Amino acid sequence: MDTTYDLTLMPAAAALAVACTMTAAVLDHRHGHIPNAVTYPCLLTGFMLAAVSGGLAGIGLAFAGLLASGLIFIIAFAAGSCGGGDVKLMAALGAILGLWPAIDVTLASLMVGGVIAVFSMARRVQWSVLARTVGLFALLLPAGFRDAASVLKPRETHHTVRFGVAAALGLLWCLFMPDFTPLSLVR
Repeated sequence: MDTTYDLTLMPAAAALAVACTMTAAVLDHRHGHIPNAVTYPCLLTGFMLAAVSGGLAGIGLAFAGLLASGLIFIIAFAAGSCGGGDVKLMAALGAILGLWPAIDVTLASLMVGGVIAVFSMARRVQWSVLARTVGLFALLLPAGFRDAASVLKPRETHHTVRFGVAAALGLLWCLFMPDFTPLSLVR
């Protein structure tokens, strides 16, 4: 199965994908959501572009890309881990790019999103509280793991990664470093 692709051979699709993700990234960063007015036109234009450039086969690849990029986000949405705008953005990217580029961009975006999440968590850590909790855990450990673990109760807060930003950075990664994308590492 050939997973190679070259986004430079698809300049219209690459330009549309960049415009779509950059718009989504700015809006997601500023307002915390990606509006339908961005995702739906990108999705429809992606299918039209696929039909013009590849006919029925192009539409099939656009649909396969939509499924490949969108399904994981539908599952995450159902679990409460992402918003509906993230699902629609990634589905639109899949339709624009087609199957293999969509998979690559999705993997890259997930990796970028993971890095953003780690830095976001590290920035919010209250280091003195963490040190006190770990110290208390270590002191209580000889009394038994259950008693020690009782001090490790997490604080419930709701923080999310602005996935529009991660999607834009993942796309740029695949565009500008094609020899170092997630799929290029397994070829």
